[in-house]
Amino acid sequence: MTKKIAAAFLILLLCISSALLIDDYKYKSVIPSGVYCGDLHIGGLTREQAEAKLIKFTEEILQSTITLEHDDFKWSFNVADHLEIDINKTLDHIFAYTQKGNIIERFALRQQLKKSPLQVNPDVKYHEKNLRTSFDEINKAIHIKPVNAYFKIDGDRISIVDDIEGQMLDEDELKARIASNLWAQNKTLKIPVKKYRADITKEDLAALEIREKVAEYSTKFNKAQKGRTKNIQLAAVQINGLILLPGDVFSFNQVVGERTRDKGYQEAPVFINNQTVSDIGGGVCQVSSTLYNLALLMNLEIIERTNHSLPVSYVPLGRDATVNYGTIDLKFKNNTNSNLLLVTEVVDDTITAKFFGKEKPAFTINLISETVRTIPPPVTIKEDKNLLKGEVKIQPGSPGYVVKLWKTYISGEKEEKILVSTDTYNPTPTVLYSGIKEVESLEPQLANEV
Repeated sequence: MTKKIAAAFLILLLCISSALLIDDYKYKSVIPSGVYCGDLHIGGLTREQAEAKLIKFTEEILQSTITLEHDDFKWSFNVADHLEIDINKTLDHIFAYTQKGNIIERFALRQQLKKSPLQVNPDVKYHEKNLRTSFDEINKAIHIKPVNAYFKIDGDRISIVDDIEGQMLDEDELKARIASNLWAQNKTLKIPVKKYRADITKEDLAALEIREKVAEYSTKFNKAQKGRTKNIQLAAVQINGLILLPGDVFSFNQVVGERTRDKGYQEAPVFINNQTVSDIGGGVCQVSSTLYNLALLMNLEIIERTNHSLPVSYVPLGRDATVNYGTIDLKFKNNTNSNLLLVTEVVDDTITAKFFGKEKPAFTINLISETVRTIPPPVTIKEDKNLLKGEVKIQPGSPGYVVKLWKTYISGEKEEKILVSTDTYNPTPTVLYSGIKEVESLEPQLANEV
């Protein structure tokens, strides 16, 4: 009995194996049922039959038009101008997929396809040049440049203006959508877009914890001096909005850059060799001096600062800071534990520099200029051929000074007086012009009259 059962089982196994072999052999050259190329069913067809069917169908596809939409924007293009369909490559992929694995795995796949059909997108080769032209046109219409968030200053109030997200065409996704919808009756597709962040977001600025004005200093200028006024405005614009993180060093020359005609800077008075002359960028030192005083009031670390050779009128003695690109700079360090936003404003005849930060400092800084010595102007005698002998013209000079700048640091009950700098300002000489012109004789003229 046992031998009969074993024999019967063996016969059954042989029958199943034969059926599997026959079925597998059948589908060596036939695409299993349930396989679609796009929306076109090609199951049960030989490769040659499937190829013929696909050629006929793709001819219709290539003559069709695809319409792309995004909001109110529409774009249409002819399929044949932008791509071609590789039928042989498509069929290679289909047969490779349906013939993979062993005989049992292939049989299982064919049974599965009857319940869950397989849709294969055709292999598409794009005409990149034409596609590039179309994509550029589409992107031109839908592209949105991102806009950075920024601090908005209204007087002493500060707020954050939100960033705007950027948008551009998702080219890879659009290619995929085109390939997937070639067989569809309605070839109207939504244009896929990629969103991308601005470089500076509202969250980025909020994390800086810059909340209120913490220091301010202003100086006045003569707005009738057009060139000087223009130079002040240009330099202030370059500085406005600068953020100093803890440990950052501010360099005036690095931030403002070289002052040249190409950048709009004009001629205005400057000090050269203890004389006032006209040169490109005159007036910029008022901006640096305003910043210097602001830094002092915040008790920032002054790394580099040089006073003018002669006194200036817009700040007290000892509180100026001259600059010259490439040689003389103003540098100070944010030695606080907070981020600082530097704001510079030029309104009418006033330049104002402000620091915004997390909170007002718990100390007060007072600045005191002490003139420790006055240097009398030297006297210089020069001959003047336009003056008669015996005539004298005086051009008054101005004294020089030695000045100490002190700051008093007051925090609670603690008060400390600290020497900031000792500066020397040169005098300008008093010039005595002595006449050397000879008096003309009147005798020849009298003789002629007689």
